Amino acid sequence: MSEKKMSKKNNASFREEHSNKVYQALRYLDSSERKRLLKYLNSPYFNQSKILAKLGETLLAYIEKSRAGFDRKSVWQKIFPNEVYDDVNFRKACSDLLKQLEGFMAQETMAQDDTRRAIDTLDFITRKKIEPLYNSAIREARSTLSRNPYQSADYYRNGYLTERYYYTMMDFNVKLNMRANIEEISYNLDLFYWIEKLKFFSAALSHKKTGNYHYEINFINEIIQFLQHFPIEDIPYLAINYYSFMTIYEDENLEHYYNLRRMLDKYGGSILKQEAVELFDSALHYCTGKINKGNRDFLQEYFNLFEDAIKKGIFIQNGELAIWRFNNIVAAALRLGKLEWAEEFVENYKQALPLETRENTYTFNLARVYLYQKKFSSVLHLLRGLEYEDIFYNLISKVMLTITYYELEENDTLDSFLESFRVFLNRNKEVTQQYRILHLNLIKYTRRLTRILPGDKVAIEKLREEITREKSTTVNHEWLLEKLTELEK
Repeated sequence: MSEKKMSKKNNASFREEHSNKVYQALRYLDSSERKRLLKYLNSPYFNQSKILAKLGETLLAYIEKSRAGFDRKSVWQKIFPNEVYDDVNFRKACSDLLKQLEGFMAQETMAQDDTRRAIDTLDFITRKKIEPLYNSAIREARSTLSRNPYQSADYYRNGYLTERYYYTMMDFNVKLNMRANIEEISYNLDLFYWIEKLKFFSAALSHKKTGNYHYEINFINEIIQFLQHFPIEDIPYLAINYYSFMTIYEDENLEHYYNLRRMLDKYGGSILKQEAVELFDSALHYCTGKINKGNRDFLQEYFNLFEDAIKKGIFIQNGELAIWRFNNIVAAALRLGKLEWAEEFVENYKQALPLETRENTYTFNLARVYLYQKKFSSVLHLLRGLEYEDIFYNLISKVMLTITYYELEENDTLDSFLESFRVFLNRNKEVTQQYRILHLNLIKYTRRLTRILPGDKVAIEKLREEITREKSTTVNHEWLLEKLTELEK
């Protein structure tokens, strides 16, 4: 290829990769939303510029072809076929299209939310004082709100707005001879405020524990003291958030966790998915903290919580189950001896894993199951010659192979593998010093294990003392101690 042709090709490629904010935002819309956007842009009520409609159509055509960017001059030619490209005007058109896109997003949100639409209608009628519609508007807003079975913080916020507009509509500020709806306004406002405050109290405490950040948030003590004497379980979503906060605020009081668990059992399936995910995660984190402190009872609690969330469909988002969730529940099931359950889970939820990592995650977890089932040949079949890009997958798979070669009594292969494992640990810069020591100790003690003769009580006891002394810095020390016990027999 000539240098001139190569230059033209590179320039074309460069132009094709141009992108901007409106193009990036458009790529987030799904196919049905893109179709509705085109209708929106072609509606004179929302958009009177044919140029913006054409620009939107042209950019969406690039997106439909899965293009990462677009050619500005080509797009310009489709909109202004008889004009020379003008970068300033092109940028202005893209900026105007972005404003139209934002208007479309607001319209989409309102169109999908009957309650919001009823309240916005009530707002308009109240501001314009359209008296013939007063009764029907407030009736519709209250009726729409009552049809919502999920009484979240937004439910009470919408209740507050509905009653506040009614207060204004009825001129209760001047009609002193009529009973006003002040109690209803206050009730909804209080519940919205308390729930939101509890959420952010929880977030502040979590950030303080995990990131050492400190936040000054007012009224935490006053609200908690008040709610201790309030019938919170009459308002399930308030109760769930209260108990969730208290598990962090007073984490040594197990009663808070069991109250939260009870409420999640009863109402977890009716909570909006994203909020349910956050609440179940909060409970799971609490269990993890207790497990890390040596309370094994909470391993069963962790498993029960996760299984409940899976049955309720809470952790499947956009058709996918996060890899770390998949790994964690398999690990918990295996530690509890639920081997059949773990294998069925791996097989049944394989298709819910993200496509790009599905096979690796599936293979890795199936190998873990086979290891616990003592199907060592199957472990070897899955993992031999396999290298994971993820450093933690890689390390765990090498630990599994260490155990497998030992259990299959392939001592020569094991010795060679342990040496390659040692070299990997010392050369790989992704391995932290802590993980390097943990795994180097496993290698050291496994080698010594292979050299002890069955029944050599002196050698066995000496190695047991060392492993016990160094167990905090030795990965899989339980397995090493178990193998020493077998050599005694």
